[in-house]
Amino acid sequence: MAQKKIVKKINKILLTAIGGIVLTLGVVAGYVYFFMLEKPAEPEPDQWAAAERYVWNKIKFDQDAKAISADGSEYYLLANKGGAAEDKLIIYFSGGGVAWDAVTAGQPISLSNVMKNGEIKYYFPNIPFFKVSTLGGLLKNNNPDNPFKDWNVVYIPYSTGDLHIGNASKEYTDAKGKPFTMRYNGQANTHAALEWIANHFATPEKILIAGESAGGFGAAFWAPEIAKRYPDARIYQYSDGSYLNADRWPDIIDNEWKVNFAETFGYEAHGDLISSVFAANRKLLPDNAVLLQSNTLYDELLFDFEKDLNGDDSDDGEYVHRWSARMLQSAGELTEVLPGYYYYITDYGLNGKTGRTPHTLSPLNHFYKAEQDGVKLMKWLDDAVNKDEYYSVGRHFVEKEG
Repeated sequence: MAQKKIVKKINKILLTAIGGIVLTLGVVAGYVYFFMLEKPAEPEPDQWAAAERYVWNKIKFDQDAKAISADGSEYYLLANKGGAAEDKLIIYFSGGGVAWDAVTAGQPISLSNVMKNGEIKYYFPNIPFFKVSTLGGLLKNNNPDNPFKDWNVVYIPYSTGDLHIGNASKEYTDAKGKPFTMRYNGQANTHAALEWIANHFATPEKILIAGESAGGFGAAFWAPEIAKRYPDARIYQYSDGSYLNADRWPDIIDNEWKVNFAETFGYEAHGDLISSVFAANRKLLPDNAVLLQSNTLYDELLFDFEKDLNGDDSDDGEYVHRWSARMLQSAGELTEVLPGYYYYITDYGLNGKTGRTPHTLSPLNHFYKAEQDGVKLMKWLDDAVNKDEYYSVGRHFVEKEG
């Protein structure tokens, strides 16, 4: 009897071990499929015209461009030639966190942090090797369900923690006393990107200048510069999941990132940062340019960043509602004063346990699924950009707050 129990126990251990091995192999296979197989093509600098359509291409810069990631690693563009020749172009600014001092710069997003501590941290210090695998939603220009199928897409990666506008190299010391260099190099990277775009897309008829999270700020900051390069193009500027309100913004932007904001962009930045940029863009962009913004009602990530920015130790549940109220108030005020501004605000994906909603929608499968008041996000954006039919969605949220 005892021998049978021992045999059963050994069999159980073996089955558990084999199951673990199978699971591990499955995870490894998944990683190989998800990360390793989706790599961008790497055409020669003068071979863009011959690049295959609907394939992501890695566009490298020479040293003169001064393009570099926060940790000193390579910086590059990702470009995808659709079927619309040159007349329809999406310029999409990537998100990926933010850093504003030695503490935050010393805690980048890394696979080791996630695996060891389950912590996501503050920003990407380089372009993740799996980046191409994450480009879905609006960016899938070969998806027949995408109203922007066949559009050309230039994706501007984000690996500098500075909302795509920094112009500083800072020497910091991390929590362990180890010195490191933080390159807030977003400004030079964006200039290099826009120069390449101008050289390869001569006469687009329509340009959707979009971005998510930190990239939504980047899209808003750089939209006037892009519009100047294309005076005959119809401009649509769209920021997705980009609301962070902090009185520290002007100080961070000019004293930490060394942006020289007023001279660089032509206006003053304020605590309600994205709203101040939208207000300025209404004056800086052509009169027929359209300003678009989407947010989820209780964004699961933005409130946490805003708490850190403001040094606020309030309860998360309390703070996320304060964040939401300010976001809604901002949308209502912009609607009143800015012609050509429209929003999409939704409680799509509300988690009943956490009370949170997804962070961003446009670069993910949420783009096709998110729906509010009977209107899908992709229809709202399609109507605005492709059909010139404009309206706001989620108005009852804004009107209730107002």
